Amino acid sequence: MSSANTLPVEAIAQYLHAQSGLSHVSVAYSGGIDSHVLLHATAQLLHDHPDISLRAIHINHGLQEDSEQWVRHAEYVCDGLNVPLIVRRVDVAQGGDGPEASARLARYAAFAEVMHVGEQLLLAQHADDQAETFLLQALRGSGPDGLSSIPRKRTFAGGYMARPLLACTQQSVADYAQLHGLGWIEDPSNNDTQFDRNFIRHEVLPLLLQRWPAATQTLSRSAMRSAAAVQTLNDVAQQDLDLVRVPGRSELSISGLNTLPRERCYNVVRLWVRQAGMRMPRLQDLRQLVSDLLLSRDDAAGIVNVREYEFRRHRDHLYLVVGHSASEAFEHQWDAPYDDLLIAETGQILSRAACAEQGIKLPSQGSITVRSRTGGELIKLGEPAFHKAVKKVLQEAAVPPWQRDAIPLLYNDGRLVAVWNVAVAIDFRDASEFA
Repeated sequence: MSSANTLPVEAIAQYLHAQSGLSHVSVAYSGGIDSHVLLHATAQLLHDHPDISLRAIHINHGLQEDSEQWVRHAEYVCDGLNVPLIVRRVDVAQGGDGPEASARLARYAAFAEVMHVGEQLLLAQHADDQAETFLLQALRGSGPDGLSSIPRKRTFAGGYMARPLLACTQQSVADYAQLHGLGWIEDPSNNDTQFDRNFIRHEVLPLLLQRWPAATQTLSRSAMRSAAAVQTLNDVAQQDLDLVRVPGRSELSISGLNTLPRERCYNVVRLWVRQAGMRMPRLQDLRQLVSDLLLSRDDAAGIVNVREYEFRRHRDHLYLVVGHSASEAFEHQWDAPYDDLLIAETGQILSRAACAEQGIKLPSQGSITVRSRTGGELIKLGEPAFHKAVKKVLQEAAVPPWQRDAIPLLYNDGRLVAVWNVAVAIDFRDASEFA
């Protein structure tokens, strides 16, 4: 990647030229100077490429009194550039990690709703933004993953999210805007130094630049080096993850994790969480995971809560449980010919094909009752046949306790036919496929 002194039009041209099969480009256009420069330069570059469609996307967060004026400004600018504009209004949730993070989540969700498959969504962050993010992450005590700061390109909503201006300083962006006589809207919240990023931008970074004029470039370079280090760490973590993952399942082997040096164990868990689409656990979360789950007794069962998900242990397996709550009791009638049955309380779908795979013989007429456990159930197994407690069957199958009440039990005329995906009663076994 070029050093952080590239002209905006050069940086965008280099990025677009490097993308193979480019057909759809959108620009996240807020109305500020950075996104206006990005949109203007991209429109100029793609003017003679009718095979590549360009559009702008404006997100109205409704957080400013003049937000409707910003929409009108976006319409005026896009009209002048002959660029189609999509406007999306979003509601920003209160609380969470603060207004900035909540607004970003709402914005990204709106982007995802309108993305085409393979489309390139361009955002306008530049080298100064990268330097600010690096300082913020360093002050939060982040490791290499956080210090890698803003990625230049990543997959997003079936396409890509990219920031071609990361090689450009804020001054080069301002020079482009002045050269082309661009007009833009100033967001008054950008001057509020109660926000950490604004404090760094207006108070800290100017002091650093007085002493070290190349601070923006060098901090951006540190972010790039951190990103390269993260890639190496991720390669090692993927190898370790493949070794400790329970074969054919999503859980991890606790004994396998305990063979790894502590930092490699942390990296495996981070990668596991990232691949599940969850936010990274903090260092204190990982330390609690080790002390409460990995180093506990083999028969211990524990929970480590990490914001919207949990780590749980059952026997030698470590589980990542998302949005867990107590299972809601359910009961449904499943009538012949047994079209797919959705159990709304758990999100599971029962089907004839799945019954055939489990060797469940369904009656040709009538119906099956599908319900959750209430306690004390018995299932007829084995030859010679004997009755066994479903609780014991679930324990022997190593089904975690928090999953047991969500497992469907199938009944025919009051007799237990099967414990879904766990056991089939001897009187209802049929290995043949449905005709």
